[in-house]
Amino acid sequence: MYDHYTLTKEYTRSVSAFTLGRTCRLESSTKVEGGTTAAVPTAIQSDQQSVHATHCVVGGAHAFILRISSLFGLAPLRFESHSNGSTVSISVAMCVYSYILVTALVICTIFGLVAEINVGVELSVRMSSKTSQVVSACDVLVVVLTAGAGVYGAPRRMRHMLKFMESVASVDNSIGGQYSVVSERKLCVIILAILIFFSILVADDFTFYILQAKQLNREWEVVANYVGFYLLWYIVMILGLQFAFTALSVRARFSAVNDALALTARNVSIPLEKPKNASPLNIYAIRVTPVDAQRSANVSLLMDPMMTEHIVIIKRTANGEPRLIVTPCDAVRRLALLHGTLCDVVKRIDDSYALPLIVIVISTLLHLIVTPYFLIMEIIVSTNRVHFLVLQFLWCVIHMLRLLVVVEPGHYTIVEGKRTEGLICRLMTSAPSTGVLPSRLEIFSRQLLLQSVSYAPMGMCTLSRPLMASVLGAVTTYLVILIQFQRYDN
Repeated sequence: MYDHYTLTKEYTRSVSAFTLGRTCRLESSTKVEGGTTAAVPTAIQSDQQSVHATHCVVGGAHAFILRISSLFGLAPLRFESHSNGSTVSISVAMCVYSYILVTALVICTIFGLVAEINVGVELSVRMSSKTSQVVSACDVLVVVLTAGAGVYGAPRRMRHMLKFMESVASVDNSIGGQYSVVSERKLCVIILAILIFFSILVADDFTFYILQAKQLNREWEVVANYVGFYLLWYIVMILGLQFAFTALSVRARFSAVNDALALTARNVSIPLEKPKNASPLNIYAIRVTPVDAQRSANVSLLMDPMMTEHIVIIKRTANGEPRLIVTPCDAVRRLALLHGTLCDVVKRIDDSYALPLIVIVISTLLHLIVTPYFLIMEIIVSTNRVHFLVLQFLWCVIHMLRLLVVVEPGHYTIVEGKRTEGLICRLMTSAPSTGVLPSRLEIFSRQLLLQSVSYAPMGMCTLSRPLMASVLGAVTTYLVILIQFQRYDN
């Protein structure tokens, strides 16, 4: 815990260092209520010195999702365990492994699809008509396309991740980010529960079709034809979880900046929101280290190119209440810089995941058409395969979950952006008309007009809840068309 004397001393040292024009950063962590505060910036580097992150230390849920992604080729990283987490960096060997893995699975899946089509509708267990052949082919090909886009673009995304994690870490340091071990464990449990449920569904679905093929003495052919398809499904599922975790982590920083802005308003006697306990941040970046073997291992240069100073704005005090250690006018200026940094991070994430996100949205749309189609056809035919009906219903649930996993983080990010605009608007209305504060708020408001807090991959759509309504409307339309074609086929 930090007392008043320690806070004053740190602030004085930081201001003196800024006056000298050199910044350096020593990391320290303090246990707070079952969590750990983020590293406190106390050192300086020259503005002319350029720092490029090549590896970083991650822990908690972030390390968990990266290790799972690495197994399926979506994070070609090398992990080195340390006491405070794992150091990750791009690995050439893992890149080769990722490419070989996805290429082999794609080839296996394509050959299996061609083999099933050549068998004919009489012997196929998934294609009982010409229409279902087309629908099943689309089902398989969108999975192949999504997995390929995810794995082949993974090295580029991971390089971008190492760069924008530097900006995220600088924000954590500036606002005194607090990490909760309990929250990290809950997040790991949620990710693991989703993957376990998905694994059970995949195993059940695979077993069902094998038993159907056994009646035609084709069980081993079906295994060979579809094993690659089901393994690609894991890549598709983990790709969506990877983006969701990244987007939610950045959204947590927007929320922390907004909390700091509300605290700033209370310091000038303008209560905009009811005081609330700051929510802990997900562990997204513990430390980002530059390339320089000569530097001490405990020194980390967390300098963002847009940020020329890193002084703690909010610190946890002895009574557990956050406090401002700079003037409100200075706090607004720095919060504007932090907000701009996070907007740049959003843009980088949007660019990194642009193609995979578009493919995920399109594939989810197609799957939400294909799966209910098979479900409706089974009900119409009435072959009393209750197990098949249950499987198709659960697949519908999985596809809706995939859509939620991609859309909801984008929606929450937009909500935080709207919250920032509301806070600045009310602060401008209530603040005194004289002094430096109105000009700071005016600059912040203009910045909000020029920077977008949303994910719009390739500019084709915005990841928000209206997108879900559009997808469901399209699903309904195409289902009616497919059912009409099925009647004509019969």
